[in-house]
Amino acid sequence: MSREGPFTQLCLFGGILEEEVDAWVPQPLELVVDTERDQVGVVVGRDAGTGRITLRPPEGGRVWHPAKCRRANAMDRLRARVIQQNREGRRW
Repeated sequence: MSREGPFTQLCLFGGILEEEVDAWVPQPLELVVDTERDQVGVVVGRDAGTGRITLRPPEGGRVWHPAKCRRANAMDRLRARVIQQNREGRRW
């Protein structure tokens, strides 16, 4: 029976965190960024077989399928909100 020290436990805990980050799956209505187009989109669908997601602009519009995406950070969410506010201000 081997004894694990605090360092070994810390390394194991660190490994679990890395697996959780790598296993991120975008959820419906989550804001993500298409890294190839540098465009913020809302997840509106996901193909269970291929794992491919479908995005649409937060203000509405045509859907697209990104090749690579990441979670939207605070700056991305702010950018999407400003775009939405600007479009609402133009309606008259």
